[in-house]
Amino acid sequence: MRKYLAILALVIVGVLVGAVLFYGNDYKDKDKPVIVDFKKHNEVMSGCMKTALAKHPGAIIGIQMETEDGRPIFDIDIQGADGKYWEIECDAESGAVIEDSINKD
Repeated sequence: MRKYLAILALVIVGVLVGAVLFYGNDYKDKDKPVIVDFKKHNEVMSGCMKTALAKHPGAIIGIQMETEDGRPIFDIDIQGADGKYWEIECDAESGAVIEDSINKD
């Protein structure tokens, strides 16, 4: 009985790993934003970083561009001088801060 359960568990894990490998890469490519105007993109990103650091002085430890609700955003992670970790989401087209929260991860 234990042998059959072990084999069943291995089959299930194999199917799940296969599904992630097969579908995982396709999912990531669809969510990548397409940058058309590189100069504007870099100016907006720089402005978002400056705004984030003005709100929470410290060091940027990560920045990622992603698509959320159909629009491109910059997700900026800051280790603040206050010892807290902050997550700032900034609209990648307008430069407006969308979300400002403590990162609890």
